[in-house]
Amino acid sequence: MGKFEIVLPHPDERAHRPPSGFHTFYMNQIEMGLRFPIPRFIAALCRHIKISPSQLAQNSYSFLLALAVLLSYHQFPLIPYIFMQLIQIKRLGPGKFYISHKGDHTFIKGNPSSHKGWMSRFFYIKCDNMRDPWRCEMHWRDKVFTLSPRTPDRAPSLTPFLEAMHGKSYNAPELVKEDLLCFFKFSRKVVELVGDLGIVVSCLRRVSIFSQTHVSP
Repeated sequence: MGKFEIVLPHPDERAHRPPSGFHTFYMNQIEMGLRFPIPRFIAALCRHIKISPSQLAQNSYSFLLALAVLLSYHQFPLIPYIFMQLIQIKRLGPGKFYISHKGDHTFIKGNPSSHKGWMSRFFYIKCDNMRDPWRCEMHWRDKVFTLSPRTPDRAPSLTPFLEAMHGKSYNAPELVKEDLLCFFKFSRKVVELVGDLGIVVSCLRRVSIFSQTHVSP
């Protein structure tokens, strides 16, 4: 894995003009679950929809990571085909996009309604020692590709997953806590876990962590 170099901007520097070799991200994206290196499923999704990960609004990260935790727990592959069946992409403004539930699915909630001043809290980052450190396009684009990928030969049915989600409500900030991100390998930060991780399906808009010995095989 390459090393990531982070540079804080000077007062006269702007987000849309990073130094050569660097890319712009926002502190709020980190607060909402983004980690480096960017999780492969997020890079693959951004590669499919043809935008840079830095163009995703903050809540998009907590939503995608929460969704990935639930999909992983139910043993679904984290591939663009699956995500494009479950998400919708909205344009917030020039170069900014927001990802949320598609249709009437609303099983992930709890994201903040606003992040005041977030556009001023940016930083520059680059990665060395890797041929393709980002695994997706990093140049900003003003349009997003919204068509689903070709159906895989062995496309899994989402019916069991949607049935499991029916009537449930999960708090996104609870699902993107560091221990869960590490357990599902969405973060490489080293943390000490007490016991194994499992998820108790709850209607109380939260997720409880308990020993995996209580999880049905």
